[in-house]
Amino acid sequence: MSNLYVIATPIGNLDDLTIRAVHILREIPLVIAEDTRVTRKILNRIQAKPKIVSFHRRSSQSEATRIVSYLSRGDAALVTDAGTPGVNDPGQKIVAAAVAQGHNVVPLPGPSSVMAALSVCGFYVDQFTSCGFLPAARGKRRRFLNEIAQQSIAAVFFETPHRLTAALQDIAEILNNRQLAICREMTKLHEEVWRGVAADALEHFDNPRGEFVIVVAPLDRGERSTRSRGETNAKNQILTAASELSDRYDSRRDLVDAVAAKTQLSKNRVYQTLHRDS
Repeated sequence: MSNLYVIATPIGNLDDLTIRAVHILREIPLVIAEDTRVTRKILNRIQAKPKIVSFHRRSSQSEATRIVSYLSRGDAALVTDAGTPGVNDPGQKIVAAAVAQGHNVVPLPGPSSVMAALSVCGFYVDQFTSCGFLPAARGKRRRFLNEIAQQSIAAVFFETPHRLTAALQDIAEILNNRQLAICREMTKLHEEVWRGVAADALEHFDNPRGEFVIVVAPLDRGERSTRSRGETNAKNQILTAASELSDRYDSRRDLVDAVAAKTQLSKNRVYQTLHRDS
């Protein structure tokens, strides 16, 4: 069986390509790339001349199978535009197809915007959630941030410059004073790491430019204790209201609506509490 080398590529500074990656890319006969133009710049920089084929978000599963069939004739490498393939990246399909056909999948670790942001965030992080890009639609984004607010661990997500202001407004409202590390243009000429709360970030990034990685700090012990007491109080409110109102409503849906109105808590929160305790 052949080897599929999964090679991390620079997220900005081309000098971050590892020595091992340079050796493999110079020797490999085929590179599977998200954007052949971006990959060509890297290959030209290191004077590598493999054949390049494209596989991107709009590529089909049949294309993945067809491309991976090349491995029956020799080794290949998988790269993305920037960072580690298979992480928030369509290359996952290529890896899955290679595994299904019994080939060796060999990681060449290196640049990752998620790990780079975590390494400089300034928070102690032993657990985190990697969330990809925040939803573009405001309603979905707010629901997503409400889920983040319920977590005690760190969270990392991406945002584009034209959506950053709206995202920070929602973060300020929903996450309140949770500390943030906002990393802009990492490893590039205008690299910046800003730390603080979302309300202050709105003023600092009044004219956003570049690509952003945002780290939401985990709750500290004091915040976790406060959050725990708040969760207990909310649960008690919901269960008390449900007990008082249950005789008036035949359907669970109507009861959830009534309890949410009485307690001023979200319907989703009420539903989850009643579902766990039913």
